[in-house]
Amino acid sequence: VSLLLFLCFTHFGLGKNCIFTHHPLPTTDGSNRINGLRKLLLWDYPVSVPSNLKPDEHCFGLWQLYFISRELSRMLQVAGSELEKNITDLESWLNTKELFQDCKIESSCVEFERTNVSVLLDSILLPFKALRDKMDLMETPFNFSNCTSVQCQSESRSTPYPVYSEQVLDDLQASRSGVLQRHHWFLIPISLLVCLFSIVKFSGRVPLQPLPFQV
Repeated sequence: VSLLLFLCFTHFGLGKNCIFTHHPLPTTDGSNRINGLRKLLLWDYPVSVPSNLKPDEHCFGLWQLYFISRELSRMLQVAGSELEKNITDLESWLNTKELFQDCKIESSCVEFERTNVSVLLDSILLPFKALRDKMDLMETPFNFSNCTSVQCQSESRSTPYPVYSEQVLDDLQASRSGVLQRHHWFLIPISLLVCLFSIVKFSGRVPLQPLPFQV
């Protein structure tokens, strides 16, 4: 009986309102798709990202994926053939069309800011994996019905920042160490000059004593 009721409700809309009867997210890695898209875009290609989402343990990943999906769809409308192919491939992997087909998000309170596309691409995998892992721990149906209305902060606080790779951080650290070493070498001759100047100045203050005349 419970199974029949479940199927009945599923048929009449249990799949709507962000309640999923099956796992909608793939388990494969999408890094290659993101990197392939990155190669086709200028690093300063402008995109819009939300700036005032309210952190929510249950809904935040879903909201982030929603806005990522929306921005990818906007990019798709103005993309050339090669770029269109890569965006479509990424969207297919994310499965966002199915994810949000019956999961209608109300986001009238959200404010947006412009940033470069690298920030958007760097932000895809984290909420995707967080949402997928959360669903792995849930029982079906996956109920996100309380996430249909996005919650916003009164002030914009979630400004995205570029995500630096480990190699970039190592390069920055090496560069910083090199600058510090050059500064240290530069301080050595200055110290010698100060020391010499002090010796000369001190010598000028002490009168020279004539050597005794010896017959």
